[in-house]
Amino acid sequence: MEETNLKLDTNLGFFSDTMNRIILREYPHRIKDFLESFSSNQYASKIWLCEELKKVLNDKKNHFTAKKIIILGSWYGTVIVPLIINNFSDVEEIQLIDMDEDALAISRKFLQHYRSDIKLSWSCEDINFIEFEDRYTNVCINTSCEHMFPMESVSFQNDHDVIYVLQSNDMDEIREHVNCVKNSKELEQQAGIDISYYYGKRNYKRAGGEKSYKRFMVIGKR
Repeated sequence: MEETNLKLDTNLGFFSDTMNRIILREYPHRIKDFLESFSSNQYASKIWLCEELKKVLNDKKNHFTAKKIIILGSWYGTVIVPLIINNFSDVEEIQLIDMDEDALAISRKFLQHYRSDIKLSWSCEDINFIEFEDRYTNVCINTSCEHMFPMESVSFQNDHDVIYVLQSNDMDEIREHVNCVKNSKELEQQAGIDISYYYGKRNYKRAGGEKSYKRFMVIGKR
């Protein structure tokens, strides 16, 4: 795991309890998928996201407070939710949205011990068909933009005040990746970001370690 100044949650008790009490008994078909949510690349990309978002929010602390965060395509939320809770003290509410009902059910059980610290909610919906105009958030995170329509289709009630934190990659040979990008600028344009606070790329090794891929990130507003 790469070095970071962020506070990490490394309590293996919660992990082993979830594996033994929930995954193996109720969702044995999700063992491999659940383990992949803790991969080194998952950790690295989420740490990168939180480090850069923290810098942006620190620069704006006098006139912007991130009380509510919505995570689109949240999957299990096993890495990013604890990172947010442990490192962003102003956050009061996190909503996880994903169309994978099993992933959300596992997520509820895995993250339940955090519910005394923060308001957590889960919503099983297809992001491509949500009417976001009636929804409110301060920060919108999507780390899997390659799996869905361009983010310009997402527009919140307070859209011009929302900070978008988006990641995608260039692995367009994967069937489920319907919307990969070639660089950060393309990701920014797809999302209609007019005010850019951060953009960058990282190279990661694919499973097996022989080939690499690029992951891109942008943080900004419309």
